[in-house]
Order: sequence, then C-alpha cells, then structure tokens
Amino acid sequence: MIIMRVFVIDTRNMGPELQGGLIGVVGSTSPSAEEKRQCVEMVSRYAVDGWAIAADPRTPIGRLAALTAETACVRFLAFNRVAQRGGPIVGPSMVGFPAHEVS
Repeated sequence: MIIMRVFVIDTRNMGPELQGGLIGVVGSTSPSAEEKRQCVEMVSRYAVDGWAIAADPRTPIGRLAALTAETACVRFLAFNRVAQRGGPIVGPSMVGFPAHEVS
C-alpha cells in the first residue's frame, strides 16, 4: 500500500518565485478519503506560508494538490511538464530517510 508522501525540494538554486519553499506531493493511484483529506490539509498548511506545490496532475493526488494550490493562489509545478521539456525527473528517495505517515 502506498501512502501519501510530502517531501521538501531544495530551491536554493531555483528562481526567486520558488524561494519561499517548494514541497512535492505523491500518493497512491487509488487514494482513500483519508489520504485525500490529508493531501488537502498538508498542501493548505504549506500554501498558507507561501510554499509552492509540485505534483503530477495526471494522478488523483496530484490533481487534488494542484486544485488546492490553485485555490490558495500559490505556484504549482507540474512534474509532467518538466518531463515534457526534457528536464530530469528524480523521484523522492527513501534511502536514509525514516518513513513517516502523514497524520
């Protein structure tokens, strides 16, 4: 079972529009109602502080993250657009990081 994960993306070498911070959101292909609720709560929590949100809008959790970011009027970076433009896609690595469930 895949649970929703939120990860911080280092934005020190990115443009000024992302200097407030950037989080990435990934989740299961068939999210439960609880996972959807956690996604909205987590994205909203970071959006209030001005963080940009990154996710793949082709996935259910990604679409929900995108809609939540749009509602909060914060920047949204679509992972699929990065791939279309030839940029490298690097998934969140779990090596060296303890697994935490979002609560």
